[in-house]
Amino acid sequence: MKTVLKILVLLIFVPLLIYIIAVITGMLIPVNSDFQETNDGVEIYLQTSDVHTDIVVPLKNDLKNWEEDISLQHSLSGVPGAKYISFGWGDLEFYRNTPLWEDLTLKTGFRALFLKSPAALHLNFSEELPPTEKTIPLMISQNQYLKLTAFLENSFEYDAEGNVRHIQDLHYTRRDAFYKAKGSLSLFKTCNTWTNNALKASGLKACLWTPLPEGILYTYR
Repeated sequence: MKTVLKILVLLIFVPLLIYIIAVITGMLIPVNSDFQETNDGVEIYLQTSDVHTDIVVPLKNDLKNWEEDISLQHSLSGVPGAKYISFGWGDLEFYRNTPLWEDLTLKTGFRALFLKSPAALHLNFSEELPPTEKTIPLMISQNQYLKLTAFLENSFEYDAEGNVRHIQDLHYTRRDAFYKAKGSLSLFKTCNTWTNNALKASGLKACLWTPLPEGILYTYR
């Protein structure tokens, strides 16, 4: 019996320990550490909560007009006067079943982390940047912004006609919309990993790998 318990402990805690070490190591290894903000570029924002990160960009400028890809009418209100659009990536069923964190169940969390399931992009439209203590403003070059928009565009799943695939029956507020996205969430690819990958692909400061928002916060501390 003791031998069985020891084996169970090893099977549970050794992988957990390895995962924790990998998380800490990935967070501490910098990528694009020579990144410097520019005085003449595009201002974007990183918004973080205790568990999630979003990328906020202008709805339209000379480099990219997101209304060519996404209709504001996909939101319930149409958001007249919207100036910003935020992008967050995650598990579709998790989004459906967990509008608030108090709605989280063990079943939903387990399915999102350990079972292969479709991903979604959650977009919020706003007239002004929502105030939060965990907003990181970044002034990036036009070239870096073009790389970022390419990453965001490539995160969508498209239909045969090349249109983004709007999820019509899912909303958290009157100012948001959901879209089908590429990929699948797991312990090794979370919403924060997606944000970190976006930063790396754009030539912006990032860490090697992080499933947690703390990795991004640490990078920009």
